[in-house]
Amino acid sequence: MSVPAGPRLAPIVLGVVLAAPLAGQSPAPQDVPVFGTGIVVVAVPVFVTDRQGKAVPGLTAEDFEVEDQGRKVPILAFHAVDAATPAPASEAGALVQAAARRQFLLLFDLTFSSPTGIMRARHAATAFVRESLAPSDLAAVATFGQGGVRILVGFSPDRGQLARAIETLGVLDAERVRDPLNLAYELGVPLDLPGRAGPPPDDPREQAVIEHLRQMAGLMSRAEQAIYRQRVDGFLGGLEQLGRMLDSVQGRKQVVLLSAGFDSTVLGGAQGQEQAEASRAVTEGRLWDVQSDRYFGDATARDALDELYQALAASDTVIHGVDVAGLATGVAPFEEAVPARIGQGRDTLAQFAANTGGRFIKDANDLRGGLEEVLEASRHYYVLAFEPGETRKRERLRKLKVRVKRPGLEVSHRRGYTIPDPGRAADSVVRGMQAAEAIAKGLTGGAIALRAVAVPYRGPGGRLSLPVVLEVDGRGLLDGGSGKELSLEVFGYALDGEGRIHDAIGFTPSLDRGAAKALLEAKGLQVLTSFAVPAGPVDVRFLVRETGSGRAGSLRLRLEVPAFDPGRLVLSPPLAMDDPRARLVLPTASRALPRLDIPFRLEDTPFTAEALPTLHNGAGRDVCVMAWTGSVRYGTEPAYEIEAELLDARGEARGVSLGPLRVVADADGLQRYVFHLTPRDVPPGRYALRVSFRDPSTGKTGRSELDVQVR
Repeated sequence: MSVPAGPRLAPIVLGVVLAAPLAGQSPAPQDVPVFGTGIVVVAVPVFVTDRQGKAVPGLTAEDFEVEDQGRKVPILAFHAVDAATPAPASEAGALVQAAARRQFLLLFDLTFSSPTGIMRARHAATAFVRESLAPSDLAAVATFGQGGVRILVGFSPDRGQLARAIETLGVLDAERVRDPLNLAYELGVPLDLPGRAGPPPDDPREQAVIEHLRQMAGLMSRAEQAIYRQRVDGFLGGLEQLGRMLDSVQGRKQVVLLSAGFDSTVLGGAQGQEQAEASRAVTEGRLWDVQSDRYFGDATARDALDELYQALAASDTVIHGVDVAGLATGVAPFEEAVPARIGQGRDTLAQFAANTGGRFIKDANDLRGGLEEVLEASRHYYVLAFEPGETRKRERLRKLKVRVKRPGLEVSHRRGYTIPDPGRAADSVVRGMQAAEAIAKGLTGGAIALRAVAVPYRGPGGRLSLPVVLEVDGRGLLDGGSGKELSLEVFGYALDGEGRIHDAIGFTPSLDRGAAKALLEAKGLQVLTSFAVPAGPVDVRFLVRETGSGRAGSLRLRLEVPAFDPGRLVLSPPLAMDDPRARLVLPTASRALPRLDIPFRLEDTPFTAEALPTLHNGAGRDVCVMAWTGSVRYGTEPAYEIEAELLDARGEARGVSLGPLRVVADADGLQRYVFHLTPRDVPPGRYALRVSFRDPSTGKTGRSELDVQVR
């Protein structure tokens, strides 16, 4: 069972994030920062529980009061979250999109735990990520060993990748294919089998994990008191470092610490019967019977613990202590050297939970049941948003207090927050975690506007892919600084409808600012890539950052990839063609498709497409629609009748004229229909360009659309 471990500490600071675009469309450019460059509002996740420790639903904004630096501030936005049935981003509002996600980090302690306990804990942890998490939840996997805390998978929606990391615990790590932001454990490996329970015991990988844990236990058994104390200090320091690192991730972070804990007497506290009684009080939840200065008597130890708890509270991180000592029933042959100390650290796990606002799970035989209680306790919570007061003193802790007006309820939220200094560059670890968060949570917006157009494609060999043209606002890039070099970070991921990661890109191009300025101001920057994807719903996510200033932009694009079945008409969006030599284009291959196969061509002549093309009244533009009919066609005579129209926001059609039509066949089985499109007396604004195809022999029709702007 699990024991509520006292009052919870910990809200969160985030910039305004922008609503995700509609499927297949690119959002309008925005100037509001997502992260790093400034703070517009503060969004605070607030957890409310009753006397039994159960989450309380049904509260409203009127039930809360917020104090910023001791002064009451009005609540600008409010959202009630039910993790089991999360609201779509458009309903939840852009403001709370990043904060309204549960995040769990499964931390396997390989230092103070028995090999058998860890091996058996993996099964409960695997079931937890595969079967218990809500669809909107994110999870991460990490280990603590000789080298400190090691993140195997960052906060990711991909359950299969999380299960793979739990299965291997990072052993034989050199064999895996890594992704750019550590959102997947091993790219290119099919990990989507829902019933997969892990490898058989005689699997070489399984034996390698066991041998690694045995060696860790052997090191511990040979340790003298001083060495053991060093490992305790390293463990506490590793947890503190983890807490500070997690501060860059928005929202509450819940660390599930799977460990046997360490022997608290090594810290110089109570001894003998006094220590035994104190330990029993802690594990039974009677914290009021324990004097902390006697329990951890060593002043250095108390200072280390205080710094740890402050770091966790400042980053809105709680620890749920999971005792795995009870899982090691009996002694396995490879554990003969495991010291008696292992399994005697239950009280320290309870202390971690009590002092961070987490829960202590001590019944190892029902480990999964305890984890389910953790989920249920955080199912209902609230996100409150407010505008901070005076913000000149940045990077100083600002005290925050949230009260609930109803009696008998406990409130858990962050104690305070800091406003980042926009002039201070973040280190590489923080930048990586911020980028991973934007990708994992599917954020759209930022100081650098992004747009994209994607074209489902079936190559000559029959493999499905998704070529994408990502457009980066050139002026947004140039506004970041004045150095000679423009250094960028570009990340992109392709996920399916279940959150499984299928492909990724990550590269760091540098541009000569002076040489590139004119083209960037005129037409921006294009990134050209192609992802390996399955048929069905596909979720494409990008992040581009200018490293000198930290300014960034992110984009989420959702669409449906057809199966290209025989006899089915598949149309690309209408692509306004442009000469790639007239703009800056950066082609890059993905991890799964090292050979970049792009369909944007007419015979041997390449062209580039635009995500939001501009049409001018009275001036024509060449437009290309790629058509798949299920069979390779080499003819150049039109097989379809084509109509085009511009639709305004009310769905009313505006007139356009089509010039001569030509058809270009290709060995990939797609025919390129090219026509000259000219708007006539169309009021300036944004429209949907709809192109309809009709087969005169059968009467069957198909159509495709793309947003355009008319001037």
